[in-house]
Amino acid sequence: MSKPEFDSDGFQIVKSKNSLKSKVIVPTKDFKKQDIKIDIEKSRRRIEIAIEEVKESQYLKDVVQKVSQIADDKNIVEIICFGLGHISECNISRYQLALLLCLKQKFNPHDVFVHDPIFYTNECTLLTKFGLSVIVENTEGSYVIRKQGVTLAYFPHCPKQLTNNFLWSNWGLNLDNSILICNSFSSLVVNQPSRVLKQIVPCISNIHPLTSEVTLENSFVYKDIFNDTSIHYFPKEKLESVPSNFWLADDKPDYKNIEEFITSEMIDKLTL
Repeated sequence: MSKPEFDSDGFQIVKSKNSLKSKVIVPTKDFKKQDIKIDIEKSRRRIEIAIEEVKESQYLKDVVQKVSQIADDKNIVEIICFGLGHISECNISRYQLALLLCLKQKFNPHDVFVHDPIFYTNECTLLTKFGLSVIVENTEGSYVIRKQGVTLAYFPHCPKQLTNNFLWSNWGLNLDNSILICNSFSSLVVNQPSRVLKQIVPCISNIHPLTSEVTLENSFVYKDIFNDTSIHYFPKEKLESVPSNFWLADDKPDYKNIEEFITSEMIDKLTL
């Protein structure tokens, strides 16, 4: 058997005949943050090509239509995106960024925030050139949404712990003001034992019965970019249907020995 291959970020990769590039699976145990110089203009041109492809796609039209229907008469005031990966090196990341930029153009929110603990410094510079605000601190997916207007949260193929932390940080009736584009909750519930979900990602497990999920047809030309992606939202009437003690806040989830999830502690150790 051949030895496993790893990319420049220390991620194990798996080859796929139909993928644009090998698909990132999990980080290795010894996470080592690197900062590599990139050709900003070359990367920018590649991203602009990806934007044009996404802009003309039925997939974008479907996402915009369904998000608009869910938001109804509310304005999308901000977009928050976690986990894009290396936009200068990975085609999957590049097209996921292209979708984010197309959504920015379509909905024209006040702010668009992005974060990934593995971003290179020059990638952050490139993201700002596209009008995005880079969150420096690794909040591990925790982000408190606004109380007025809709927050569109975009977590492309992210670890479920990121999504769980986002839900935890907004646990309450204000989840009605969020729309979440991420890996399908329903698929996760079907494929994982309930006791495991309750232990590892309790917020996802608890909120799933109160969630309305819209499955997105994987119609984009490259099938490994947006696969297993759904739109999730939390209707007010569902959130109000449970007893008030359902919303009592627990301590922030603590993830131990989970290789797929890059914690702030792992990042802090790199500066010691």
